[in-house]
Amino acid sequence: MTTPTTTPAPSIHGVGKVTISLLSALLLATGLPAQAQDAETQALLADEAILNSRCRGGSGDDTDTWQACGARDYVGWLLSERGYCYGKDGQSGAEMEWHACTEGSLTMPKPAFAQP
Repeated sequence: MTTPTTTPAPSIHGVGKVTISLLSALLLATGLPAQAQDAETQALLADEAILNSRCRGGSGDDTDTWQACGARDYVGWLLSERGYCYGKDGQSGAEMEWHACTEGSLTMPKPAFAQP
């Protein structure tokens, strides 16, 4: 009879550093100071970035692409509801980034498919 053995769980040493580094990069990319964002806003910004990448990088005739675009628009509206805007009057699309709304900032409209 053989004795059952257990495989040790994989080490997650260093994962926290990677997560913190990724979060720091996201905060720098958004141009917002870390202390100005709560955890939910940080999560929404991260979700919006992922969904935007899937929307812009997907095939136009793929349902997954359309779902990503719709979800991105909804998350953008949620961010606007939290006081965050994407771009300012007169900026080109390449210049726009998420920031705390100020005068001249552009808010995201509520998507037509969103329920009241």
